[in-house]
Amino acid sequence: MTDRLRRIDLLISATRRHLDGLLALRADMAGAPVPELDAADDFAEENLIDAGTGAQRAGVSKQTIRRWVKDHSIGVKRGGRLLVSVPRLRRHAGDNSL
Repeated sequence: MTDRLRRIDLLISATRRHLDGLLALRADMAGAPVPELDAADDFAEENLIDAGTGAQRAGVSKQTIRRWVKDHSIGVKRGGRLLVSVPRLRRHAGDNSL
């Protein structure tokens, strides 16, 4: 059961990343900014991605993401995993397309 749940979680995470990309693409094509959720929702489950994905999107190393999490509070550690808030990563990197 645990393996099935892990696979489902991975699929959900991948789907969220794709949706984020589509949202950014749509906003770019429409000439509108990517909608931001309220800052209170920055750490809601649907706004979190793993550190590796965050590093890839921002074009930086995982070590840089770890430092940003520590120094700029752009992420959180849950269940032993470092998760990055997409809205906070966007604001910190100054790039709504992330």
